[in-house]
Amino acid sequence: MSRTAKTGGPAGGADSTRSRILDAAVECLIETGVAGTTTLAVQHRAEVSRGALLHHFPTHASLLAASVAELVRRNERAVSQGRAGGGPADSLVAAVEALAFAARQPAYLAELELWAVARTDAALKQALIAAERGARRDLDRVYFQLFGEWTDSNAYDEVVALTLHFIRGLAISENLRSSPGRRERLVAVWAEAMRTLLETKKKMPARQRREGG
Repeated sequence: MSRTAKTGGPAGGADSTRSRILDAAVECLIETGVAGTTTLAVQHRAEVSRGALLHHFPTHASLLAASVAELVRRNERAVSQGRAGGGPADSLVAAVEALAFAARQPAYLAELELWAVARTDAALKQALIAAERGARRDLDRVYFQLFGEWTDSNAYDEVVALTLHFIRGLAISENLRSSPGRRERLVAVWAEAMRTLLETKKKMPARQRREGG
């Protein structure tokens, strides 16, 4: 590789250099965790100069936070992969299973690890809050693709939020002790709970509201 490509000069360009740094950071996070994702390790993996890395990411926290967008993209691809693999005919069960599949992938676990580390790292916490705010739009789009048919329920927002927390909790417990049978049972139970909540609080048609139910 030429010197100009490594430093983000004409052969590569600033955008190319930034992308290469982020790809290297994500791979480090997945392979070695937050502890192993030092700026030096990322610099070496991306094959860029120290100056090029600091130009795009002045702090370690900004580098880690910027990795969130790529992790979210990988998580979204994993959801699509989970859906493409077939599954239950029940759309709710199939959707939750696709999310559970994505939550077992390295990119999802790497994102959770960032959250855990941010508990005692104020700079990382602030950077992650901003990064996650931007990633929220992508997350909302994924959930709409999975559960969009239920948006006519008054409980939609709350049920989607609860599902997000359920999946995160499942990912943490599965990381410690994986049990496919238990996971399938929990997914089925949660999908049924979702159905009950969503159907119970279905929005009343406008005409029916005017007529007093």
